[in-house]
Amino acid sequence: MKELGMKQNTLEWLVFSIKSVVSALFFVFAFGGAATLFQLLKHHMLDASLLYAFWNEQTVVAVIVGIVLAGGWLLSVRYFYTQLQLTTLTQAVEDLQTQLTDSKNSDAGTTLTAMHLGRRLNPLATSVNDLYVAAQSAMEEERDIERSKDEMITNVSHDLRTPLTSILGYLGLIVNDTEHHLSVDDTQKYAETAFGKAQQMKLLVEDLFDYTQVRQVDFKLRWAPLDLAALLQQLAVSYELEGKQKKVVISAVTNPDSIEMMGDPDQLARVFMNLISNALKYGKGATFIRLSSKMMKERNLVEVRVTNNGEPVPEESVDRLFDRFYRVEGSRNTGTGGTGLGLAIVHSVIEAHGGTIRVSSDEELTSFIIQLPLNIQDDDDDV
Repeated sequence: MKELGMKQNTLEWLVFSIKSVVSALFFVFAFGGAATLFQLLKHHMLDASLLYAFWNEQTVVAVIVGIVLAGGWLLSVRYFYTQLQLTTLTQAVEDLQTQLTDSKNSDAGTTLTAMHLGRRLNPLATSVNDLYVAAQSAMEEERDIERSKDEMITNVSHDLRTPLTSILGYLGLIVNDTEHHLSVDDTQKYAETAFGKAQQMKLLVEDLFDYTQVRQVDFKLRWAPLDLAALLQQLAVSYELEGKQKKVVISAVTNPDSIEMMGDPDQLARVFMNLISNALKYGKGATFIRLSSKMMKERNLVEVRVTNNGEPVPEESVDRLFDRFYRVEGSRNTGTGGTGLGLAIVHSVIEAHGGTIRVSSDEELTSFIIQLPLNIQDDDDDV
């Protein structure tokens, strides 16, 4: 409504200005001409030559006056247009300020709009809006980080408190047995249970430390040439005994037999060890674990799959497997020995290599599919 009223006032002012100029020209011409013509008639000097001179004189006067008035009118229009632009800009800034003030009290992100800015000033509104959106995103990211920290503290506290309570309970039975009512076997059993719980705590602390290390902004890989096919073969052999104990055949199939690439050998070995251990622990009913790799030269990639034929991963859990502290069991039970950090570490290490990892699971097979660049290396990451 304000903008419409402003346009109406502008139109009325322009019409009034034009009328004023025309009226002024007519008045000057008519008044001056009438006065001169009256003088001529008064002295009986009205003939053809005098009329011609009179007409020329009035024409010159009218042109001069018209130029002066037109110049003044143009200056007035320019001044009024400048004032109009300033008013428009002021109104737009007030609108933006109102939206900014309102957005402070809103949890949801709000996109700013500029209703009254002209064509030349629209980039200003776009820039302000971009800055606002960036600030909103930064604030939301900061809130997510705070929530994430709180969640981590809660999870770590729970996972440390549970085994610690068990350790104190069993050790308390041993220490408080002053009259030696416990048999040697019971004492041994309680001590071994406490030791096992302590091992769980140690594993959690180590995984937590490793996770925080790989998530650091300044985390650096130790880049070196490596034969990925040979690494997979060695890992399959190293888990052969544990696989036999659980009646699981562990094998490695590579194509070609040698796959040269750049990467951190220790970190990549840790990734595949974690995936093999994960399959042994949670792949219930599995009879094999297969490590397969193939080169994708056209994309400068190598793809590695760690596959088992055990129970499938629930569909609702597939997208959350790489979340820290997430367990498919849906509880904080540590009976399987997991900390919920292993796959989060795997994901971070693969990302640090510039690769990707995803999960495919159905009734027949569960596969962790990794794609890694063959020769990506950042010199700044060398240590």
